[in-house]
Amino acid sequence: MISVLQKIVSDPKNTFLLFDETQSTLFLNTALPLIQSGISVGAISSTIVKSLGLTIKKTSIDGVFTSKHEVSKPSILCFSSGTKNNQRGIVRSFESWQNSFALISAEISSFQDAKGIVMGALPYSLSLFGAMESLQRGQQPQVFPNHEIRHFAALESNQNYILWATPLHCMFFVKAFAKKKVQTIESVRYLFVGGANFSNWQRDQVQHVFPNAKIYSFYGASETSFISIKSPSDSGKSVGKICKNVEVAILNEHNQKVPKYIMGTIWVKSNDVFKSYIQKTLKTNELEGFISTKDKGYIGDDNRLFFSGRSDRHVSVSGHIIDLDVLESWYKELLETETLVLVSKPNKQKENELVLLTTENRSAEVWQSLKKKAYDSLGAQGVPKKWVHCLTWPILANGKTDIKALMKWL
Repeated sequence: MISVLQKIVSDPKNTFLLFDETQSTLFLNTALPLIQSGISVGAISSTIVKSLGLTIKKTSIDGVFTSKHEVSKPSILCFSSGTKNNQRGIVRSFESWQNSFALISAEISSFQDAKGIVMGALPYSLSLFGAMESLQRGQQPQVFPNHEIRHFAALESNQNYILWATPLHCMFFVKAFAKKKVQTIESVRYLFVGGANFSNWQRDQVQHVFPNAKIYSFYGASETSFISIKSPSDSGKSVGKICKNVEVAILNEHNQKVPKYIMGTIWVKSNDVFKSYIQKTLKTNELEGFISTKDKGYIGDDNRLFFSGRSDRHVSVSGHIIDLDVLESWYKELLETETLVLVSKPNKQKENELVLLTTENRSAEVWQSLKKKAYDSLGAQGVPKKWVHCLTWPILANGKTDIKALMKWL
């Protein structure tokens, strides 16, 4: 099969070999040797094809396509978070992921036979990375694309597993465990959590579900790979120590470096950052060899990185600049839930007001008590004007909350 696929690509440096999600098994069986032989590949879905406007050609193998895109080394195509109409296609060298695989391998030395488990569709960077990490160790991964935890009942007790998940996935397990819909899963030896902020209280709760797992969380966008990793023994509020061979600079609005503990925009310099976006309309934020996804944060002691939110989630409420990410974290910890989002919406006077959406259903008395706690801790500007109870929770294919879908409900 591999030789057949190789013949399809006449110009490996300028052609991506794309596997439809319906052919995920074929992709998993062939991706690693294809990349190692110099062919650039990626998993893809029909939804992503339409959203990117890619021109693809069918091959002689069902569910396999080719697309022209200039690459200089064996590469892999993955996708960042986003709704079906705004995914970013990330082109990165396979070497950059190999360096990240080595970083993970050093952490899981006790169980090098651990099979990878990923939740979410293969095209997305977290799922694809977890699957490829397992493959390069010679272990066939398991892919659970629909985020359902019922799959875990079939895990073999005599096997060792490494699970890649988002914080939202983790809280699914916590809730199911509390309702006795899932028992402890003892065969998972490592849990790597990424894609959003993962707090210490969340880690403590999910540890009950995976009692034998060493739980790591990491910070890093699809464009940058790992920027920092937080070890199981780290109880601080940072997103972990900055990884070796990664240089982080915190810059102010004038693109000047700021001292430790001063918040600014996070800029990253590394040999393992991505090569380009596949969409020609997207530009990289570059500055003297550094790139940025416009996240905010600061550096503390012992080279620890603190994440403070994203620039596109800062809004003005009653004359105050509000960081929605920071407020969300406060409410999530208070309510012990991950299915919660804060948004701002203009009122009739065209002034921004906060709206809280969550699946938590509490009595009017409890909500009143929560509002008082919020007022005392956050001030009047941090108290939502409206609290919306959602019967269902929209989830993107990458395991994150679909905020745009929630906004349509308002």
